[in-house]
Amino acid sequence: MALQQHQSNPVRIANEVGMLRSGMGGPIVLVEGATDTRLFRRLFIPSPQARVIHCKGKSNLLGAIDMVTSRGITGVLGICDADFDRLLGEPAIDNVFPVDHHDTEIMICASPAFSHFYAELYEREADDREMQRTRARLLNYSSIIGKLRLWSIQNGGKVGFKTLNAGEFIERDGVFNIQSCIETLMVGKDLDSNTLLSVAKTSTESPETEISCGHDFTSLLDFDAAIRRRSRPHGREVVEKMLRLSFDAKSFSNTQMYVALRSWEKEERLKLIPDS
Repeated sequence: MALQQHQSNPVRIANEVGMLRSGMGGPIVLVEGATDTRLFRRLFIPSPQARVIHCKGKSNLLGAIDMVTSRGITGVLGICDADFDRLLGEPAIDNVFPVDHHDTEIMICASPAFSHFYAELYEREADDREMQRTRARLLNYSSIIGKLRLWSIQNGGKVGFKTLNAGEFIERDGVFNIQSCIETLMVGKDLDSNTLLSVAKTSTESPETEISCGHDFTSLLDFDAAIRRRSRPHGREVVEKMLRLSFDAKSFSNTQMYVALRSWEKEERLKLIPDS
């Protein structure tokens, strides 16, 4: 499956889709970023039967899908992170398939692939109960930050998260320091710490896997594992690469997105996913 690069905007992407369609009849898949391309090209049938286009962002992907649809080009789909769309009640878009849970990293962490990844990251043969406890604890921490992220979106982006490294707030005993995290988020912002603390501690019926951001969770994993190993963190990017490599076709087949893509194949009469 070929990796397409862009000086991306929706018009350029839609034009490229049109040119590809004129020379091929197979599926054309739009994905958000380069890491998504590397992940999904392992799981789909190879080029030239199927092609993938890296859109450099969700907004570019959604805009391109809209243009492609309006031009009557068929056999094109988009795969993107759900982010908070389901929690915010955003309507589904034809031929756009959000990953399970909040984003790709959380989807993988919720899959059977996590057990193999866990053993490598923590450098220990842990039993299933220990692995489940660690995952649940760190998902709880990342959901706390997720509630702050969602609150910020709903309140005009008042909180800045670009430089946040969630794992830095895990103490040596494995407890997450909420107060320290909030104080960091407040730097240079006209915010009340009690308001943010109240948001962080508010209970929610939303699943933690829907509200947790993958980058927060992988950062927490990185630092938590480093404490257990008594070594330095690897870095979030390394941890996320390990996650992607752990996610195989069998794990993919257990996702809701897999089922949706199989239905898309039947409707479009196109082959996207190899038979096992």
